[in-house]
Amino acid sequence: MEQTAISGFRTFFGGVSSVSRKAQAIAGEFAKLSEEQLGAGAKAAERLRNAQSLQEVTSIQSELLKESYEATTNHYRKIAELAISTPQELAESAREFASTMAQAGQETAERASDITRRMGEQAAHATEKTGEAAQQAMRGGGRG
Repeated sequence: MEQTAISGFRTFFGGVSSVSRKAQAIAGEFAKLSEEQLGAGAKAAERLRNAQSLQEVTSIQSELLKESYEATTNHYRKIAELAISTPQELAESAREFASTMAQAGQETAERASDITRRMGEQAAHATEKTGEAAQQAMRGGGRG
């Protein structure tokens, strides 16, 4: 029973730990996105400084917008996948925890019932022995 309860707590807290890891991964995706955007912006600024024509400036800006859009879309897709799976994992951990605790409760009830039955049998046996001893004492006491 104790092992079942411990297992249930480990499962539940493993789910909570998973949520924490997912939150860190989401924060990491935002950090990566920011880093990529800054790097792309710095490269674009350097290219813009060296641009020779308005057409080249427009081309550099278009490339920057396209790269920025693609990077943002990719990172937000990853973030969405992480965010969507997190509540599902936590709910599954909670279900497993509840099931494990219910099993532990059932095991406890079965053991308590078994102990109560054995104690009842022992009490009945002791009562029977006491009754037999009392009858013998009454028979022995009447002969004297």
